[in-house]
This record gives sequence, structure tokens and C-alpha cells, in this order.
Amino acid sequence: MGISQSKLAEMLGISPARVSEIMTGKCEPTLKVARAISQKLDISPDIVLGV
Repeated sequence: MGISQSKLAEMLGISPARVSEIMTGKCEPTLKVARAISQKLDISPDIVLGV
């Protein structure tokens, strides 16, 4: 999508380190962050939640 991790972190209101942890699978996003990812990136919540 051409968005840097820093820009994504800013969009979601979380730290760039947290974005990195979520993207590498070291941690799961909270429901609030998963919802924000889905809305801000216009992708299905199922994809974000791995359903």
C-alpha cells in the first residue's frame, strides 16, 4: 500500500515498535487496534483478525 510503518503507527495512534511487533507476529493487535487497521486501510476485519 506504500505506507511506512511510522506512518501507519501515526494513523493508528500506536508506536512504530508496536506496529513492527504486530507485523512480524510477535504480538496480536488489540480489538481496538484491529478495528482501526480495518477501517484506516479499508480491509476486511476477517483478514486483520486472521479468521
